[in-house]
Amino acid sequence: MPRNQNTAAQRVRKAQRETGGKYTVLLRGAEASGRPKTFPFRSLLAECSTLPEIRIDWDYDPEGGTWPGPAVFESVLLGGPVPCGTVLALAGALSGLELRGDLHVETHHRLESAFVSCEGRRFQLVLNQDLLYELCRTPRCSHHPVEDWAIPYCADHLSERGPDELINMAREWGHVQSEAYNDNPGGARAGREGDILMKAAASIGACTDVTTALLNACFTNPEDIEDIYGVTEESIAIRHGLETERLRLSKMADKERARIRLSVDSSCLACGGPLAVWNPRSVPPQFCSTACAPPLPQEEGRPNPWTANPPF
Repeated sequence: MPRNQNTAAQRVRKAQRETGGKYTVLLRGAEASGRPKTFPFRSLLAECSTLPEIRIDWDYDPEGGTWPGPAVFESVLLGGPVPCGTVLALAGALSGLELRGDLHVETHHRLESAFVSCEGRRFQLVLNQDLLYELCRTPRCSHHPVEDWAIPYCADHLSERGPDELINMAREWGHVQSEAYNDNPGGARAGREGDILMKAAASIGACTDVTTALLNACFTNPEDIEDIYGVTEESIAIRHGLETERLRLSKMADKERARIRLSVDSSCLACGGPLAVWNPRSVPPQFCSTACAPPLPQEEGRPNPWTANPPF
């Protein structure tokens, strides 16, 4: 190695030898912050499988007692100890990528946690236990999603998504609930997750389409119930369950719309005019008409201008 090679380059050469990562990618990150901020996930997995395991004892009481921590390795890429179990859990979560994705490190607190993202998904790596948590996909958000797979945003950021995204999430969550109630299809429910979806839909004027997608996936399309189940007690129970849940979700959406109207002093955010109590559900409750409502967000990560003020 040349004598005048800088420290960052030395670290990256070492990381490249140990992990197999691409040198130029690692070097660009290292020069910017002292260690790489973006690197192939396979490089972190290679560190986990090749670097020696070490043990760290953690203080847990004023008396100075300790308990043995998890097996960790000293990561060159993250710049500190990382539990092997946490990396393996991340490998499981990203298994569909077949190790092709790059990890971007958002934040890192030695021996505490690191926030990383990969292909749009965000994770909290717990660095003092063998734990991994998926996070809301909104950049820099530290909250967990409503549901890791079907609804990958936290409740606060769901209302920043467009109608098509909410409809897709509602459909996916409906399928999850349909499977959960497979032995009793008439007893299916949208659950807490469905309720949160409906509140987000209410804030952007998408209640009808989101409700339809959610219930059709959770139960079945009302037009197909008798074709699938015949005219039986089961089909009657399914139709009753579907309409009961539709009524419950409708009441919840109306309550949320009323809350939003009050949060903006019952005045249109655009023109300042009064908000009608029963304006159409396709109109965001913050506005008096579609003419006043701005376009829905189209770009990834763009904030929704229809988001109302919080109730407190």
